[in-house]
Amino acid sequence: MAQIAEYQCKIDSRSAQGDRTLMRYSYRKPGYVRMDFSEPHRGAVLIYDPDSAKVRVWPFGIGTLPVLSLSPSNSLVQGPNGHRIDQSDVGTLLRNIRHLQQGGKTTVIGKEALAGQAALHVTILGAAGVNVGGVHRYEVWLEDSHSFPTKVVSYDTDNREIETVMMDALVFNLHFPTDFFTP
Repeated sequence: MAQIAEYQCKIDSRSAQGDRTLMRYSYRKPGYVRMDFSEPHRGAVLIYDPDSAKVRVWPFGIGTLPVLSLSPSNSLVQGPNGHRIDQSDVGTLLRNIRHLQQGGKTTVIGKEALAGQAALHVTILGAAGVNVGGVHRYEVWLEDSHSFPTKVVSYDTDNREIETVMMDALVFNLHFPTDFFTP
């Protein structure tokens, strides 16, 4: 992951309650995030700037009014499971996994085909009573070239599914336009 400075992917997230989120997700170190939504808020764009620690929101798309500037802790810009844009990158996921691994158990299930591509399936189970943001267990599928997660399923301490996130159309180290994260 250290060699990946920028990435972009399509995300299809489904909560256990049936809520679906579709977006194009873009990330640039050291923490710039842009989310272009297809569902549920078609056309909405959220951009997090780590320098200002603010989320700029275009509810109807870039170049339209209104434009809101909100804290990443504002419930208007959090996902159904309380996900925050400033904690949405793969690096945060990997830190959460490392936390569960401390005293927990990691099991390599093996290579599997996922969306026609080879992926390594791994399970991470936290120690008894340990969770990170309500997650006690992850099922993770890692693509071959960069060991980047392409599917993540999270479970709570009662082994109930919280959410399934699929990531595809991955592009690494692309060069975003200079104003992509600061329009």
